[in-house]
Amino acid sequence: MSSNFDFDVIIVGGGPAGVSSAISIAKNGFKVVIIDKKKINDIGEKTCGDAIDKAALMRVKDKIGIELPFENEISDVISKMSIAANDINTKVSLDAPGYQIKRLEYGQRLLKEASDLGVVIIPNSPVRGIIYENGYINGVTYYENSIKKELRAKFTIDASGAYAVIRKSLPDELLVDGMTKSLSDDQVWPTYREIIKLRDDKKSHNFKEEIVLMFDDDYPPPGYFWIFTEGEGYLNIGIGWEKTQNLGKLKDKLRFELGKYYKREDYEIIKKGGGQIPFRPPFDSLVFNGGALAGDAACMVHPVTAEGHGPALDTGVNLGLTISNALKNDRRDKESIWDYNLSVAKHYGRKHMEAHMMKLMLRNIGGNGLKFLIKRDILSDEQLNLIFAGEELGEAVTNYELIKKIIKLLYKPKLLWELVKLIKGLRKVDEIYLEYPIESIELKNWRRKRNSLLGVKF
Repeated sequence: MSSNFDFDVIIVGGGPAGVSSAISIAKNGFKVVIIDKKKINDIGEKTCGDAIDKAALMRVKDKIGIELPFENEISDVISKMSIAANDINTKVSLDAPGYQIKRLEYGQRLLKEASDLGVVIIPNSPVRGIIYENGYINGVTYYENSIKKELRAKFTIDASGAYAVIRKSLPDELLVDGMTKSLSDDQVWPTYREIIKLRDDKKSHNFKEEIVLMFDDDYPPPGYFWIFTEGEGYLNIGIGWEKTQNLGKLKDKLRFELGKYYKREDYEIIKKGGGQIPFRPPFDSLVFNGGALAGDAACMVHPVTAEGHGPALDTGVNLGLTISNALKNDRRDKESIWDYNLSVAKHYGRKHMEAHMMKLMLRNIGGNGLKFLIKRDILSDEQLNLIFAGEELGEAVTNYELIKKIIKLLYKPKLLWELVKLIKGLRKVDEIYLEYPIESIELKNWRRKRNSLLGVKF
C-alpha cells in the first residue's frame, strides 16, 4: 500500500457514527483524524428527539467498551414508546428501554475518549470535496481558517450526517449497487423541534419515561407529531413529514398539537430548530474503494420512529472494526470492507426494511385507519412488540385470534388488504436479508430478487 498518506483513516463528521468509528479504529492502533464543520465545543449537538435505544448502547459497550451514558448525560430514562392515532388516548405501546440523551454532553464525552486514544480533531473546518485517483478515494479537501487544504488517507468515512458531503461528491463510477448522491423528496423528512420548560404548576407532565409518536391525517402519515419526556418539567416536542408536503405548516401544526395539552402561557421555549432526516432503509451497499458511508449519510435512521442515534453508534463501531481488519491486511478495496455491508444488512437493513413496509401501510391507511386498527384491538401492544423485535405479525396471534381480527375488517376491505400485504411482506423480509451476498458481484441479482419479492423499488 502506498505510503503517501497523512492518516490511515479520515472521518468526516464527529457525530455518533464518526466518533464510534474513530474509537474502534484507534483502539486497533491506526492513525485517525476527525474533520468537523462545527466548533470544537459544539461537536455532538444535534436537533432531534434525543431518544436512544439501550440495546444499541449495550452492543457498543460489549464490542469496544464505550460505557453507557453517565447520569449527567441523561435527561430521563425511557421505558416505552407509544404510537397514537389522531389523539393521545388512542394508542398502542412498545417496550422500549432507553434514554433521553443530552446530546452535547454525551457527544463531547465520546469525542474526548477518541482524543485520548490519539484521534486528531480538526474542528470548524467544512469539507468541500474528495481526492479521487485511479478508482479510489484517497482523501478530502477542506477549509481551515478560510484556507483550502487537503488530507490524504487510506480510507475516508462519510459520517457528515443527512447532507452527506462525501457521498454527494462521489464519481458516478462508484455509485453502484443502489447508492445515490441525493435522495428523492419522499425519502427526506424536514423536521422542527422545540424543548419546552413547563410552568412550575404544570411540571409533573403525563409523559414520564415515555415517548409518543402521534399520527394524524393532517400531517399526513407517515409524518407525525412527537412528545418525548426530557425529565420532570421539560418536554421535547416536534413534528416532521415528507418533503413532498407543505413545509410551511410545520411550526403552525406543532403549536396546534401542543395546544391540545398546554396553553402558550404554560411553558417557555428553551431551544428550537429544525433539520432533515433521511427516511428510507440503508443503501444496499455502503462501501466503495477507499471508503464507506456511516450514520445518516448511510440512511441508518429507522423509517418509522426516526431513531438514528443508536444505529449510528452501533454500525459505526462495526465499520471501524471492519476497516481495521482491512488495514491489517494492507487492503483498501471495497471487497476488503464488504463485511460492513453484511453486518448492516442482517440487522438494521432487515429491521428497517420491515419498518419501511409499515411506513407504506401507514401512508395508505392514514391516521383514521390506524385508529380503527387500535380501537378494534386488531393492532395490540403484544403485536407491536413482536413486530419491532423482528418477529412476524402472523406469529403474534393464534389462528383463532387471527380469524376474529379478519372478521372485524371484512367491511373495511382497504384496511384488510393493507394488513394482508404487510403480513405477507414481513414474512419475506427475514428470508431475503439473511441471504445478503458475501461478494459484490452477487448484489445486483440479490437486489432484483428483493425488490420483486417485497414489491419495493430501491
